[in-house]
Formats: sequence, structure tokens, C-alpha cells
Amino acid sequence: MLNPDNRKTNAKVTIAATAVFGVVVCAGLAAGQSKMDTRRDRYLLLDSRIIDSTDNAKLTVGVVEKDKNSPLFKEDKPWEPRFDNPYCSVIYDEEEKIYKCWYSIFTRSGGRGDFPGEGLASDKRAWVKWREGARGFGLCYATSKDGIHWEKPELGLIDFGGSKKNNIVIEYTHGVAVIKDLHETDPQKRYKAIHPERRNSAVWFSADGIHWGKKHNAGAISHGDTNQAVWWDPDINKYVLITRRWGGANTTGRYGRNGHRQKVRSTSSDFLKWSKPELVIEGLDLRMQIHDMPVVRHAGVYLGMVGLFDIEASRQWCELAWSPDSIEWHRIEPGVPLIPNGPVMGNCDWGCIFASVPIVRKDEILMYYGANDGRFMAWRNGFFCLARLRPDGFAGYEQIAGGSNKTASVTTKPVSVVAGSLCVSADVAPSGYVKVAVLDRDDKELGEGELITKTVTDAQVQWKNGFSIEKLEGKEIKLRFELRESKIYSFSFHE
Repeated sequence: MLNPDNRKTNAKVTIAATAVFGVVVCAGLAAGQSKMDTRRDRYLLLDSRIIDSTDNAKLTVGVVEKDKNSPLFKEDKPWEPRFDNPYCSVIYDEEEKIYKCWYSIFTRSGGRGDFPGEGLASDKRAWVKWREGARGFGLCYATSKDGIHWEKPELGLIDFGGSKKNNIVIEYTHGVAVIKDLHETDPQKRYKAIHPERRNSAVWFSADGIHWGKKHNAGAISHGDTNQAVWWDPDINKYVLITRRWGGANTTGRYGRNGHRQKVRSTSSDFLKWSKPELVIEGLDLRMQIHDMPVVRHAGVYLGMVGLFDIEASRQWCELAWSPDSIEWHRIEPGVPLIPNGPVMGNCDWGCIFASVPIVRKDEILMYYGANDGRFMAWRNGFFCLARLRPDGFAGYEQIAGGSNKTASVTTKPVSVVAGSLCVSADVAPSGYVKVAVLDRDDKELGEGELITKTVTDAQVQWKNGFSIEKLEGKEIKLRFELRESKIYSFSFHE
């Protein structure tokens, strides 16, 4: 009921597990053992540190709704004959009230031998054997007022074919990532761009995200020609970068003779000098490799958009992981996509999905992503797409077994009451409900809420028999959620 058939179907299309050789890499801590701030005002229930016990309940990823306008744009300019893996950095600029996107392109992708390269008609690309030829690279810039209709402005910055009437802002190797750094005090460095490399990593600074200064050498980081995750982390007062390296056991084929894809983490105080990268997460087997993992920080946790690459099927989709600290990562429902591929070959996202960092808003979560209509290791068309999630809807708990006499329950560990009202976010079927109970540390029930019988976002719990959680402010409580035909994502405290 709460997990549409198409999500499970898409999971089955390409997920065929091989022997497990490894697990999520942790920083010496078992799941749920990391230190947690219990005085937050919002908790995602996917955070296992907050869960004391469950009964007849399972944690499942959320269900996205793909925007009917997708693809929002595609390869349609002479200087972008091929997106290849469409890596995108997307933000909503609160100061300028506009959406901004930086996306990697091939400005040239010529043939080799008898392969026609960029001259091949787009409707023929998915059916030919791909052979790499000479390449050119660029980073392009696009904007949108509504997040749906995008413009590729003629910026007049970089020459292509004898003209500067294009939207190219940087000429460099595929996989440059961009952030707007609100923590930065120097206005000339408000925007930052990075491309990690094994020898001389590249860094740029900009005042507007369009006009970029000289390239700086940031030293050796890793093999970063992929979708990067980079952000300023106020918890550690450093920049954090998660990128790709090749390591461990070799796989077969052109991109596997020197190991397999792994995600590594590096930090920096100034965006120029970076720490030695350390392994933080890799696939559960050699076939299902983690190609990229953009990260968003929300509600006290880090959420990783796992780019899961099936090297045999040659397709990629987006799964979900979470972390308490961006070091210790935990997969949620491995094998089940958060953003699934399109169901039919030829769909704009049938072959590959490369997520950008989600834009978390009060009323929804925007998940922009690059997409391909053909297989990863093929000559395919590239697109820019959008999917949406309900607020806090990355993952939630629901019933394992249903029926009129069955319910599920989720009980939290003690948390501090930091405001006078308790709110929840949940999906509820017409015949379902969520019931909330407040417990003391010894599981004694202190109060019970009225049934929540419809889908809600940050809905205030109404209490029975004159109970008020306000009188418990500053104290620790446990919460028990009883579920019937419902899925609960989060709870929060509000004034």
C-alpha cells in the first residue's frame, strides 16, 4: 500500500547479487553507537541511534515522484554534443531567489577507428559498441526561476568554435563540483569549485559562480572524475569532500584492472590543503559498486545519495545511506532504489541516474539528477531531470505484516523535550492511523495522543485527558509510535 509496485519492480530488474566480499566501512563504531545530540528539535527515524525497539516494523526508503516535465533539459547545443555521465551541482540561491545548476559536458567526443563519435545520430547511440575517442571538457551554467524551465545563458566567457556565445564557465576535466559557501567571509571566494585528482587537484574561487579566477593546485587527493560531494561542516569547522578512488580487489574489463570503486573522505580548513583521503564506504560486492555519493546534511544526520553501479547490467540508480558524522555510513535497504531507473529502454533515465545534492525545503525535497537513456558503458543521450520527496521522506518505518488485527510499533530512546509541542510527519492510508504515547525512561506511559488518521507533515499531536508535553520541557522522555497502515518518518519539537 505504501510501497508502490513499480519501486519493487525496478529493484528486481537489475539487482542480482553476487558473493558478498565487504560491508559498509565504519570508523570503529558499531551501528547506533555514535554519540548523538539528544537535545535536537528534529529527529529522522532512519537514525538507528534513536531507536530503542521495534515490533512488526521495518525501515524502508521513501517513494519519489518524478516530475512530469522531465527531462528539464538535454544535450541541445553545439558545444555539448555529449553529457556522458551528467554530473550536476544544483542549488536554490536564497539571496537571488533563483535556481542555479553547474553541469559537466564533453565539448568534443570524437571517433576512434571506424566509430563515428559525436556524429552518430542520437537515436542510434544506444545500439552501437562504444569506443572512446578524443575528448574536450567543460563546465556549463544554467538558471531557472521556477526550478522547471531552465535557461542556458550566453555568457561570453570561453571560446568554442570561434564564438563565446555559450554557457561554458570552466574548461577542465569531467567532474568539477561547485558550492555556494555561505560560511565564507571573503566575497571573492563565495563560490568554490573542485576537481580531486591523484597528483594535482584543481580548485577555483568565484564571487558569482560565473566568473572564475585562476586554477589553484590543491595537491593529491584521489581519482575524482566523478560526481563529488563537498560542503562546509560547522560541526568540525572544516570542509568535507567525498570522492572516488580505485582500490581493493580488481574487477574485469576496461575500468576494473586496478581495483573497484570506493568512496573516500578528505577534509580541509581552507579548501586548498586537504587531508589524506580515507575509505568510508564501498559496495557490498564487486558487481554492485558505489560510483558516486552526493551528501546532504539534514536533521542531525548526513544522507548519502548512493550512485549504485551494476557493472554487469551496465546501469546505475540512486539508493540511500545515512551517517552520524560523514565517516560511519549505513545503507538503507540495499538493492532498493530511492530514485529508480525508468521502466522502459529509451526513457530518459532508463540507463543511469546521477543525483545532485538534494534541496531540502519545508514543503518538499527536490532531487535533481543527471540521467541517461542507455547503458553506462554505451554511447547514450544525457538529460537533466527532477524527482520529489515528501518532507523528511528519505526513509521511514511501516508495518511488516498487515491485517485488521495487526499493528506495528517503534519506540525511541530517551530524548530531551526542547519545546512545548510534539509534531510528527507520516503517511497514513484511509483505514490506517498513527498513535503516539509518551513514556518515561522506565517505559511507564505518561500520556497518549489522539489518533492521527491522515497523512501529515509536522502535525502537532493532540493529547488525551488533559495531558500536556509542555510540563515535561527540559526532561527526557521516550516515544512510542503505534502504526496501522501507515509510515512514519520523523518527529520534532515546536514552540
